[in-house]
Amino acid sequence: MSTAPPNLANPPAGIYSPLSTFPAKAQTPAPSGSFFNPLNWPSLFNYQKSRLGLPNPGKFERLHGEVKDTFVTNYLFDGAQANIVKELSPNFHVQHQFSLGSQVMPPMYNFMSGYMTERTMVQGTMDNDTNLNAVVRHAWSTKSLTKIMAQLTHMPGHSMLSVEHEYSGSDFSINAKAMNPNPMEFTGLYLASYLQSVTPKLALGTEVVLQRPTPDMEETAMSLVGKYSGKDFIATAQFQGLGAIQASYYQRINEKVDFGVEINLLVQGARREGVATIGGKFDFRQATFRGQIDTTGRVSAVLEEKMAPGFSFLISGDLDHMKGQSKFGVGIMLSA
Repeated sequence: MSTAPPNLANPPAGIYSPLSTFPAKAQTPAPSGSFFNPLNWPSLFNYQKSRLGLPNPGKFERLHGEVKDTFVTNYLFDGAQANIVKELSPNFHVQHQFSLGSQVMPPMYNFMSGYMTERTMVQGTMDNDTNLNAVVRHAWSTKSLTKIMAQLTHMPGHSMLSVEHEYSGSDFSINAKAMNPNPMEFTGLYLASYLQSVTPKLALGTEVVLQRPTPDMEETAMSLVGKYSGKDFIATAQFQGLGAIQASYYQRINEKVDFGVEINLLVQGARREGVATIGGKFDFRQATFRGQIDTTGRVSAVLEEKMAPGFSFLISGDLDHMKGQSKFGVGIMLSA
């Protein structure tokens, strides 16, 4: 039986554990030459590093990804919503989305089309106001990936262009990103991150952010991160500038139950603020339930019930006790 090649442009989601995801690497042959010759130092360093058998630490942007997947933040909606997905070919699909009755958004229609191959993904979305969002991802190899995102709107100052490239080595990951770059004046937002495995379970890294809204204004910030991956859990801490700390813990109970906890702290002089959030994801035979609660008194939940093959019914609820606000939504998803 033949095995389908991996989709490099859109890798599968799920728990990331460097001990189980990456197979053991072949031992690098011992280099020849004298240690006292500086030209041999790179090969000697790579040889000694390969003997440690360190895994790839994953992407920097996915540091808290497993925890975020247990939360409902990316799945909440209010009002009524309908999604109709049509597969026109193995590589091309279109989607229609209708929404109305929202407390924060006007009635809206979105049309999306996508094209995907083993190495390339192209996706575009346009709403009823002709605002356009587009994403292009291309995997040059199993280690190198480039992503371009564009947003064109009628609102001045809201259009955006983002260019990103990432490289995943055997035991490290590098990412460089530019948002609204202007090569002539060197304005825009620039980010660079590096994540390195130092033991089979521990990875350390850093991210540098450079913001230049105008040629005579410049702001920089740096954050330090640490990630510890066990057999069925992941603990992550990120120390940002200006006294901001973000920590998360992900625990897989079994194949159908996941829990995540996230803490955000801000310490600036006499200012002390903190929010803790706990969420859970439960996969049943015909349904998926996500729920979360935080220390501000906000409770949220989303239920997706698979009524039939290609047809799902969704219920979303959000209750903020401190503000006395509540939102409720129902929706359907149809795939054909």
